Amino acid sequence: MIREEKIVSIAILTVLMYALGLFFDAGFFLLPFPLFDLIFLIVFIQFLFWNKRSIQAYVLLYFLASIIQVMHNPLVLGMIGSDIDLQKLDESLWIDGLKLVAKLLLIFVVLLWKRQRKLQFSFLYVLFFVIITSLALIGPFFWLTPFAPLLLAYAFWKTDKDNPFRYLWILQGVFDLFTVTMLWFT
Repeated sequence: MIREEKIVSIAILTVLMYALGLFFDAGFFLLPFPLFDLIFLIVFIQFLFWNKRSIQAYVLLYFLASIIQVMHNPLVLGMIGSDIDLQKLDESLWIDGLKLVAKLLLIFVVLLWKRQRKLQFSFLYVLFFVIITSLALIGPFFWLTPFAPLLLAYAFWKTDKDNPFRYLWILQGVFDLFTVTMLWFT
């Protein structure tokens, strides 16, 4: 197991251990889904330090998309704003705009990744990623959210085996799956 696989596994297992500890302590199972964006960003920063020589434009755009996801994270917004500020922010379109920009950046990242790495997987993967990502932005279809990054994780696993940044799609997909599961059962 390479170090990138290890840190992704450690991030997932840490979240699960936190939830298990909460279950033993309080009697209910809760994953800390507001922390997922922050954990993902920390893991991404570690990936950047480990793989300085293989950073290309698609990696930097992916990093920018993860920073934007942290910017609209409710936990981060709650730490920097008061109740009145958060209410005004919630009534405006800034949060929705940031979410849309992050999703558009992810779509562009996939296209750029495929082009810069000269990957030979079918364009249908990209098309399905765009469709699933777009549908997941609609309220009743939020449960589709984890399928988009997991689909790409599979495509990159098959065609880009020597790229360590592909593990980030697995982490993002698993965290999205955990988030959807927690939202589905609350």
